[in-house]
Amino acid sequence: MSAVLVLVGVALLALPGAAASTARHLRPSEWRRFNRAAIRLGFLVVQLGFVLATVPTLLGAAGVESVSDACHHLLGPALPGGAMTGWAAATMSLVLFGVGCTVRRRTRRLQRAAGIERWLGEQRRLPGATLVVLATDAVVAYATPGPPSQVVVSRGLVDALGPDELDAVVRHELSHLRNRHHRDLVVAAVVDAALGWVPGVRASTRALRLSIERSADEEAAEPGARDATRRALLKTTETMLGPVPAFTAAFTLMARLDALATPPRDPTLIQRAAAFAPLAGLAAVTTAGLMGWSVATHHSIVGLLGFCPF
Repeated sequence: MSAVLVLVGVALLALPGAAASTARHLRPSEWRRFNRAAIRLGFLVVQLGFVLATVPTLLGAAGVESVSDACHHLLGPALPGGAMTGWAAATMSLVLFGVGCTVRRRTRRLQRAAGIERWLGEQRRLPGATLVVLATDAVVAYATPGPPSQVVVSRGLVDALGPDELDAVVRHELSHLRNRHHRDLVVAAVVDAALGWVPGVRASTRALRLSIERSADEEAAEPGARDATRRALLKTTETMLGPVPAFTAAFTLMARLDALATPPRDPTLIQRAAAFAPLAGLAAVTTAGLMGWSVATHHSIVGLLGFCPF
């Protein structure tokens, strides 16, 4: 059971990168939700698989052999390799938990640190956020979650863009705040740090980051503003990169410019089914495995009571 969960979790983590060419037929907001769901579920399933592989080994090491045997009976075969594999799984589960917590705290701290104090820069109210204009010639545009939520741009950016282009940048950053894209970036950072060495995982987190930017681009490119959004993106290629969603990220630039050249088409039912079928299939395998295990546990619990030392 635990081996199956680990394998399914890895497949889920690699899915957004592997299915990028198919999933791009979705609308950008749908593509972002697809990537986020696959990566979050995959990380959770991998962790669960390692934990289930760990439990019998830990109980055996604690001297509770009867309960350890019961767990082996309930959970089914663990990862192959016996106690050595169990200890390796315990180490991996602790590493995933520790790295995840550390990176999550650090990324959120950096996001909060990107906020601007009230006395610094020119500030004005926006719907749901504060616009901050910094007195610097550097090209800066990013959003930082609150409280208070802020859209931060520089005087250099304001001078470089026309009014319609600047409005597009602000709408793009407001989209990041409104849709809480910073949470998705935290997930991507955690998965990169904990499991980025697994083949296909970094391609998936890149797909998530690109889909975040594409989703915000489409909200910025409201009717009549697509060309302005594309021009603004071209003019802000020097925008700083940081821990918060920035209007320009180097590795997303060409894909976003190509996408903004023409309005997106609504995907057909077949295209949606082709994109979501692998995710639904892997989720179904996970659900069926857990349900089967729970049913087996229910039917076996009375027999296992005889092994219980308490």
